[in-house]
Amino acid sequence: MIPDIRRHLHNTPFEPFTIVTGGGDKYTVVTSDHAGINPTGTRVVVWFDDGSSVTISDIHIVAIEKNPVTVNHPA
Repeated sequence: MIPDIRRHLHNTPFEPFTIVTGGGDKYTVVTSDHAGINPTGTRVVVWFDDGSSVTISDIHIVAIEKNPVTVNHPA
């Protein structure tokens, strides 16, 4: 899953996505600056706007979900 996350982080234009763990936790990556992969490719850190973060081991990542994009249509 780490290679998939790396591809999502480098997509141009960037599209938000959610990392899903085996325990059912979900962590949304809203911009490419909100996540990073450690040098050995075994962990992902997701940073949140409130200054907190979570580190997720690759063995706990079970899925990556694309986030739906809200489109505002003129009335």
